[in-house]
Amino acid sequence: MFTRLLAFIFPSIILAGCPIGMYGTPSASYTTSGHVRSEEGRPLQGIKVSVGGHPYKDSLGQHQIRFEGSALTDVQGNYQVDIRSFPLVEMIVVAEDVDGEEGGGEYQSDTLVLKDFKYKDEGVWYSGHAKVSDVNFNLKKK
Repeated sequence: MFTRLLAFIFPSIILAGCPIGMYGTPSASYTTSGHVRSEEGRPLQGIKVSVGGHPYKDSLGQHQIRFEGSALTDVQGNYQVDIRSFPLVEMIVVAEDVDGEEGGGEYQSDTLVLKDFKYKDEGVWYSGHAKVSDVNFNLKKK
């Protein structure tokens, strides 16, 4: 009987001492923005900009990136991508022409790797928010 009582009371005492905020998955939020232009400086509309940073190998052994979010550039070539993710060590941003000739020509994809973000508003399991501005691309024609 005493053993059963301890089996019930002991876990309750341990769990009561743990703050509620300690359970969960660490996360952070990110706002990435910039513009995409041609080599000549012309704004490019309809370019897909994807943001991620968790590399992995697929079932074929190929290196892949898990993209958390994406956006298309507007008529001025501007974009903004907001994501919430497990905290990133490095952010990978890819600009790719998804409409081909329809958007005024075919352009080569480009990739930028960003490190050392500045986080604000940290919490127990929340690493904070990183605003990463001026992530700009100048794409070359194919």
